[in-house]
Amino acid sequence: MHDSQTPARAGGYIPFKQEGWGIALFICLLAVGSAATAFYVHKTTYKPPTDVRSHAVGDRASH
Repeated sequence: MHDSQTPARAGGYIPFKQEGWGIALFICLLAVGSAATAFYVHKTTYKPPTDVRSHAVGDRASH
């Protein structure tokens, strides 16, 4: 792109410069990881309201 005779522009746009894409990728991966963790916790701990194993508050166990 540049001739050996042409000096590089100081402070100009350099298309191959990273400019924060690593941090953006880290934030995106952190968001995906948080969503996956929340989904896992929800699936392993959630009991639907019609679950026969759940008891009402104040209900005595009938053993």
